[in-house]
Amino acid sequence: MSDKKGVTPRLRYWSEHLQTCAARGMTLSAYAAAEGLKVGALYEAKSRLKQRGLWPLPGARFVRVLPGRSSAAGAASAPLCRVTLPNGVVVETAGSDLATVLQAAAQLR
Repeated sequence: MSDKKGVTPRLRYWSEHLQTCAARGMTLSAYAAAEGLKVGALYEAKSRLKQRGLWPLPGARFVRVLPGRSSAAGAASAPLCRVTLPNGVVVETAGSDLATVLQAAAQLR
């Protein structure tokens, strides 16, 4: 984040929480409850970041990944694979089609 846009250390703190919340795919309410934070503070920080043009994060978007040929039973017993990208995006798969997931993750910038 750029300090030129008036980002205080406090706002940077909340921005990190918002990024983590987004990476986990959680609602602000659920994230606040899980982390022991006030949901109102998260909403306020999100609003301030939007006013400064710093939210949503540049390049943040969703890529649809369709399931491969693995069965639901096979996917349940498959090990979980988690890939965390430098921009905070987390990609998880329990199926055997890791190549498709990684290809979709590579499209996120």
